[in-house]
Amino acid sequence: MTAYDDTEDNGMNERGALLDFPGADELATAGIVEPLSERALARVLAEVEAAVATEGTTGPKAGAVALTPIRRASGRRRALIGLLTTAAVATGVVTYANTGAAPAGTGTHSEARANDASVFLDDISTVAATQSATTGKYWKMRTAVGDAYISRSMDYYVVNNGKAYKKGQRPDWQFGPKDLDWKGLEQLTTDSAKLLTLLQTPPRPKSISPFDQAVTLLTDSPASPKLRAGVYKAMAGLKAVKLVGQVKDSTGRGGTAVEFAEAKSVGRVIIDPKTSAILEYTFTWTAGPSKGRVTHQTFLSTGFTDKIG
Repeated sequence: MTAYDDTEDNGMNERGALLDFPGADELATAGIVEPLSERALARVLAEVEAAVATEGTTGPKAGAVALTPIRRASGRRRALIGLLTTAAVATGVVTYANTGAAPAGTGTHSEARANDASVFLDDISTVAATQSATTGKYWKMRTAVGDAYISRSMDYYVVNNGKAYKKGQRPDWQFGPKDLDWKGLEQLTTDSAKLLTLLQTPPRPKSISPFDQAVTLLTDSPASPKLRAGVYKAMAGLKAVKLVGQVKDSTGRGGTAVEFAEAKSVGRVIIDPKTSAILEYTFTWTAGPSKGRVTHQTFLSTGFTDKIG
């Protein structure tokens, strides 16, 4: 049996179903086209993956088509692929999302995915820089398990059943050799090269990974849009970061995931490519006594507020 022998209820095999969308003939006629630049490829890849994750809830941008084998493709998804194909033929651009094979001449698949991650994160830094700057008395994190607040004096509060409880002082944010409180965070450089140098500083005893340091700063700290942009761009320089691709978080929201693997663990973060917001962070132990243990945080929203509750 070949990869296209699976027949649908309407008598159409998988290959026929895959090509059963508006624009398929034009795509076949278009043939081989010139490839995108790495930056443009990462951008359209993120946009296509986000669109597929939400099954076409937003309109496509010209210049991309994702060709991913889909069994029993729904009418909505066929329509989405058709729209993307029309744009591809019009502009002479075809991209392949999550095909599992490295483009010719780019080295191993692992190397290609790592390179894609750096380009994707570099592009996300641009998105982060365009977000509006706001302020407030507290930084609020609304997660799947409840709400938490950090004051400018680093007091930490949680809300349970509508009542606020002070839980002491929030530890300073670790970033390379620095331990930053709220004021120190505001004084931290936003230059991505300097931020990368800090992240790559030899770790101190019990330091969390550079990836974890960056993710923590991007989720539970009041980092400005300019600082967030710098941190994302610095993450793009971490060689161990690899692109996973389009996924959904535990609440069903679509985003693009990147991973950072260490000797005994893997950290994965899901990013909304439209807003640069981190949707979810998952940490998995891959070796040692905790092997197989998984923890994750799902961020429903983060931002400034002037009151608790």
